[in-house]
Amino acid sequence: MRDDIATERPGGVLVVEVRGELDIDSVLRWTTVFEAAICELPGPHLLVLDLGLLEFLSVRGARGMLGAFARCRQRGIAGCLITPPGTDVERVVRLTGLAGEVPVFEHRLSAIAAYQPDAVRWLPR
Repeated sequence: MRDDIATERPGGVLVVEVRGELDIDSVLRWTTVFEAAICELPGPHLLVLDLGLLEFLSVRGARGMLGAFARCRQRGIAGCLITPPGTDVERVVRLTGLAGEVPVFEHRLSAIAAYQPDAVRWLPR
């Protein structure tokens, strides 16, 4: 696995941590990684893209993520983003409309907890 991509699978949740830059030069590689991640078996019920360590997000990169989340919805997989508030990446997420299409959380645990069934929920919504 490349050092700018990290994945983990806690209980049906696929977390993809994106590092470095997501721009016009890397958008194809990133969208390929997202697509491969959601096609893995057994399938996740939630894809969490953690942008906490992303240094730069271009408009083209945000559009690539929109496409990845659309493919998730087609497969019945929920998706959300992690973006620290006040960062340049968070501003791009808001300004491109990505935040209007995909739920955005500040932390992984709050994102994962929001998608847990009420019977096993351990954090408030």
